[in-house]
Amino acid sequence: MNFRFHTPYGSVCLVKLWATGRYGFSLPKKVEITGPDGVTSTYLYHSRKVGLVAELSNRSLVRIAIGQFLAGATGATGEIDDTVAPFDGALTQVRPVAPPPPPPRVRPARIRPRAGLGWSPDGTSRAEEAA
Repeated sequence: MNFRFHTPYGSVCLVKLWATGRYGFSLPKKVEITGPDGVTSTYLYHSRKVGLVAELSNRSLVRIAIGQFLAGATGATGEIDDTVAPFDGALTQVRPVAPPPPPPRVRPARIRPRAGLGWSPDGTSRAEEAA
């Protein structure tokens, strides 16, 4: 999932969430934030909570990573600290542009059956008629 957000000082940053597994439910997860200057910061998340506690959602992980990014942890690779206050601004989801549809298929011409084989209209075999 890709997001865009506006920083408090007016610039726009791009966020990419990399989640493994089907529908992004598996771990580990990686959040990459590219600042307006082009520097990319990477934040990793490995859930170590065992028990009945629910795992953090993907959007909440993104908000926590943005909070760390705005707190000054830029240009580095580190763990997502879930004790940091999450970003409370607006996130805009960026959807990739769909590629154009493929051209329509051209089917080959229909092959006509040979005249000597098959059945005649009256229901008898043409091979029987020839004999």
